[in-house]
Amino acid sequence: MDFALIEKLMRMLEQSSLNELDVTEGGMRIRLARQNRGQPSGILPVARPAEQAVPEARSRQAAIAAGMAGTFYRSPSPGAAPFVDIGTEVREGDQLAIIEAMKMLNPVEADRDGVIRTIQIEDGGSVEPGTVLFEIETR
Repeated sequence: MDFALIEKLMRMLEQSSLNELDVTEGGMRIRLARQNRGQPSGILPVARPAEQAVPEARSRQAAIAAGMAGTFYRSPSPGAAPFVDIGTEVREGDQLAIIEAMKMLNPVEADRDGVIRTIQIEDGGSVEPGTVLFEIETR
């Protein structure tokens, strides 16, 4: 195992805005993922304007938004079952989707326990930072 290569890849990841780096060469695979100390990767809070009234019944809804630009995928590979569907109960940290950016697959994870109520983006659709991907009803 080439530890110098691993260290070089770690430095590259630290200096970039990427959350994950996955390299395969000559039968060896190295996967490095940035460990965020705040929010899980791919999740940004969605602010609602102060003047917009949110009905009490919907106040338990939270949006999960894209943290980066890329292509949104609901399943781990073509033809595979989606990570979640409408009505799926999820726990904080569960993977909900993937955003592919620059050939890197970045997981979108739930930032709270709840139930998926809406899926806002079609599989294979383009997203930008802040694009709402899911609405989740919290417990």
